[in-house]
Amino acid sequence: MKTFMGMLEKIPTFLTVGVLVIIFVCLKRQARCARLTLWTIGWTLVFTHFLAQLLKPDHGPVSSLLLAVDAGSLQAAAVSFLVSVSLIAEDCAKRTLLLLMLGVPSVTYLACTGFAVHARWPYVLCLIACFGGGLCFFVWMSKSLSWELLTATFLCSLAGAWALRAAIRGSFDEGAIALLGIGFALPGVFICRNRWRASPALLTIAGGFFCWGAVFPLGLLIDRCAPQMTIPGELWNTPKFFVAFGMILAVVEDKSKSITGMQNKAEALSRQLERFSAITSRLLGGARPDTFCPEIASAITEVSNFSVAVVQLEDAERRLWLAGSSGLSAQSLPMLEAQTENWTVDHIKKLCSSAQLVGQNSYCLPAYEAIPIALSADRLTFGANELLIPLCSPGGATLGCLRLAAPREADPIDLLALSRIEMLAADLAVAVELKALHTQLVWSEKLAALGQLLAGVAHELNNPLTVIMGYGELLSDTITASNTRDQLIKLVGESRRMKRIIENLLRFSRQSARDKRDVQLSSVVQEVLALREHYTRTRNVEVELDIAPELPFLAVNEDEIKQILLNLFNNSADALEGMPGRKRISIRAFQSGSRAVIEVEDTGPGFGNLSRALDPFYTTKPVGKGTGLGLSVCYGIVKEHGGDLRIENVKPQGARVTIELPVAELPAQPLVAALAHAGSDLTYAQQQAQATA
Repeated sequence: MKTFMGMLEKIPTFLTVGVLVIIFVCLKRQARCARLTLWTIGWTLVFTHFLAQLLKPDHGPVSSLLLAVDAGSLQAAAVSFLVSVSLIAEDCAKRTLLLLMLGVPSVTYLACTGFAVHARWPYVLCLIACFGGGLCFFVWMSKSLSWELLTATFLCSLAGAWALRAAIRGSFDEGAIALLGIGFALPGVFICRNRWRASPALLTIAGGFFCWGAVFPLGLLIDRCAPQMTIPGELWNTPKFFVAFGMILAVVEDKSKSITGMQNKAEALSRQLERFSAITSRLLGGARPDTFCPEIASAITEVSNFSVAVVQLEDAERRLWLAGSSGLSAQSLPMLEAQTENWTVDHIKKLCSSAQLVGQNSYCLPAYEAIPIALSADRLTFGANELLIPLCSPGGATLGCLRLAAPREADPIDLLALSRIEMLAADLAVAVELKALHTQLVWSEKLAALGQLLAGVAHELNNPLTVIMGYGELLSDTITASNTRDQLIKLVGESRRMKRIIENLLRFSRQSARDKRDVQLSSVVQEVLALREHYTRTRNVEVELDIAPELPFLAVNEDEIKQILLNLFNNSADALEGMPGRKRISIRAFQSGSRAVIEVEDTGPGFGNLSRALDPFYTTKPVGKGTGLGLSVCYGIVKEHGGDLRIENVKPQGARVTIELPVAELPAQPLVAALAHAGSDLTYAQQQAQATA
């Protein structure tokens, strides 16, 4: 009856711990973390301890296995709790190592006491392994030795020395008390040191662990000093429930904090989305994108974790300029401009190729490339963890960059918030490209209108020129004086040259059918050069022709090949503008297999960006001079006729454009081609002689 009544007294505590285990299992399913897993394992071991207590009779012999399970499970629970509140709880490898270093020797020691092992050396070895290994591990893992850690280490060393001395003398209860007392007291120290916050949960857990650890030396002291004193067993179990309830409250606090953080994050993302959406709608509304760059930088610093934002765009000379910034002091701006004075889009591509990719289109820059931030007049630092977001157009061209630096909180980068900034950067790139396209389209319309005007003027000039030529010939027939007759001949010759120029203009501007007819290249080149004769003569530009005399006819539209040659000649002429020294444009043509090769080379500065020179509306000419359509139009025409166009820079300076076009299937007779070429050369020589005269 006494045994049965003793079991009934233990059942409430046993059931309470069982319910706690179920609660922790349910909590673990809701929040997956190593700490909660160790807590669940620890309380399962405590439940095993109470199960052994329930099965252990109050009087009479007790099974050694039951005693070993009772003490060993309690010690294993202490180790699990201790590891759960350490800094390595989330590191699987270090956590497993610490569990083995502390759990194996300590549980073995308690199991030996349960089985009543009389040999001393197992106890001594277990104590040395547990205290020595644990001490070395915690010293190795501690980044700094604080006073509380030194105090705990000193007390644990004293307890270990006391237990080791007793074990050597043949008394093993001291070692069990030391292991259990330290095992449950140290978690209170570590949870205060590693996770301190003034919350009810933490205070309850820490106080419960301190009392739980104090139960064992206090019980030993009472047994030896006052063996007749009887203390209710439920009083000894009270600290356990404090720890359990504190852990449950800690999980609830963490969950509440997580929910609050998610709500704050959702609100921040909502504000960010609203701010960015307003800017995007205005960006795509047709306004100048560079005027929005300061507002974009300011919006990023207001609704993101970064306190510094810089927007840099490409100018007409392919250099990056500071379009907008936020968060930089007056001392930092000149330093940033000096740092990026020679930066181009090629520098951005180089940085991105060697930097670490974060998110979809963001790159983490090294410290020496980061934004210089002036802390004071004589102190300078660099924005750690700076991100660079290249402004890439849908076509793949890089138009500038967005730089983010100086995060306010050293948290991991929020990829969702970063994706919003990347979308804003993409919208800015689209707006910049659309504005450039709109500007170039306006210029194209102006050029088209100018072409129509020139065609009309040319038609109007034909009539008076015809009259001048007719009357000049009539006068030359009636006048016999040689001096006056020579002057009239020169007048008629110049009038005819003017008429040829106007005819060339009309043929170039006239809309023609897009059929592929046989074209003799040399005559086309002469007509194009006649259009630019005045420019070459007044600018001292040498034109060198090297066209193979037996070059076959080209299977290409005549007007389109004229447009190609004129565009290439104009590009070379513009490149030579303002160049010192000898100015030369060379036009070579020869046959290579079934194709005719045309090379136009100049002695100008060369192409600034070979990768973008063929892009539509890309130009390095001053504002108002070029449209950026010349090479792209030539490339399209050549590709349409089954040919190829290549560009390259030549040394020491200059540029070369190479065109390959198919020749006609029925090449002309060599004699006819030679005569046509000779006639064209003679005509051009006569024009040059007349112009010189």
